[in-house]
Amino acid sequence: MDNMEEKYFLTRGKAILFGLLLIIVIIIFIVLKVTSTNSKSKYKEFESELKSAAENYYIIRSLDIDDGEEIKISKKTLENSNLIYNELKDKCDGYVVISSEKNIALNEYEISYLPYIKCGNKYMTSNYSEY
Repeated sequence: MDNMEEKYFLTRGKAILFGLLLIIVIIIFIVLKVTSTNSKSKYKEFESELKSAAENYYIIRSLDIDDGEEIKISKKTLENSNLIYNELKDKCDGYVVISSEKNIALNEYEISYLPYIKCGNKYMTSNYSEY
C-alpha cells in the first residue's frame, strides 16, 4: 500500500490540503476586496455630505454668485456652521467649490457644487488642490 502512494503525486490527503488552502486564499481575497470597497464608500459619503452642507450654507448665507464666478468654501467654515456631522470630519481636510456655470442645453447659468477631500495618504478626490 505504501508503494502505491509513492507512485501517485496527488494523494487524497494532499488534495484535501490543497482544497483548504485554495478556500483560505479565496476568503482572504474577498475580505480585502470588501474592506477596500467599504472604505471608499465612506469617503464618497463624506464628499456627499460636504456637498449637501455647501448647498445649505449657500441658502443660509444667501450667497450671491455672479455668472461665471466661483467661490471656495472650506470644510472648516462648514464645520463651524454646524453643517457637517460625519466621523471623517476630523480625519480629512477639504473644501467645496460653488460655481455658476452655463448650461449650454438650457442656455442659462446654474449653480454647481463640487466637493474635494484629502484624507492623509488613504484617499484624495481627483483634482484636489492644496491652494
